[in-house]
Amino acid sequence: MYGNNFFISLIMFPFLAARAISLIILTFTLFSIFKKWNTGNNKELFNCLLLSNAFLILSSIFIFILSKMSYYYRFDQNDLIMIFLSLVITIIIFAIGNRSNNKIYPDEYFSNISDTDFLKMELTNSINVLMSIFNSSKNEYQEKSNAKKSQKFEAYKNNSSYSYQNKENSYTDYNYYGNDLGPAPFRGYIKDDWSFLLFIIFSFLTCGIYHWYFIYRVAQMANITCDGDGENTGGLLKFVVFGTLTCGIYCLFWEFNVMNRLQANAPRYRRFTQDGGASFLLWLIIGSWFCGIGAFVAWSLMIKNVNLLAKAYNIAHANAN
Repeated sequence: MYGNNFFISLIMFPFLAARAISLIILTFTLFSIFKKWNTGNNKELFNCLLLSNAFLILSSIFIFILSKMSYYYRFDQNDLIMIFLSLVITIIIFAIGNRSNNKIYPDEYFSNISDTDFLKMELTNSINVLMSIFNSSKNEYQEKSNAKKSQKFEAYKNNSSYSYQNKENSYTDYNYYGNDLGPAPFRGYIKDDWSFLLFIIFSFLTCGIYHWYFIYRVAQMANITCDGDGENTGGLLKFVVFGTLTCGIYCLFWEFNVMNRLQANAPRYRRFTQDGGASFLLWLIIGSWFCGIGAFVAWSLMIKNVNLLAKAYNIAHANAN
């Protein structure tokens, strides 16, 4: 019985991934509609919205069928609410779009639906429009991000909270690993402004995919800032595979070790945090009994420690010269 359910869960995984990807595309399409509506691409944008809805519904149908044969996943009202909301939003956009002077679809549009070449052309055009918006948005974000980083690291150069000039007295009294271990070698500035609120929102909108992205980035960050301590933090693949095989036990082990590693390495950068792996697990497990609030507190502690060490690492190397 266990083997049969595990096999069904493995079959279900691609459909869960397909649904998550559909939600990501749906979310970005809604963002594109909000940003680029009435700029000459209404038809293509709405086509992308319809496609993402179609993939969402199809993947959900397969998940519903497989969930009837598995004990590991239950298709419940939240799955139905997700589909219902996406359809309602699509209908509202269609109604509003056709009330304006420029209709979404020309009058003779649907008479060509049976033409395969026409459908291929429309699909290609719609995807190209969405990709064009994605690339322009990415470039715009990158430019703003680079400008923000430049300003931030210029400010870090004037920050005296860590300085190699004061190296002898900076961590001698606190260094967990010994007096000869200072800041890790420089491998580029790293993100130090993770938002707990955005972590919650994006994790919800992407059905947990953003949470996995955060795990991936934390593993990278820990191995960069804690380099030289003799430890290594496993990456996302290890987290997902072993977490699945151990029914989540490895995930708790990973989170416990990361929190302890960040706590132990903080003195290398003249920082201190009292929240380690024990605090994380206490809030996550025991604190979750209180209406699930403990899980939110636990992840806020993780983000706090990540930002603390990442910022200290950036400041240390901004003042290296």
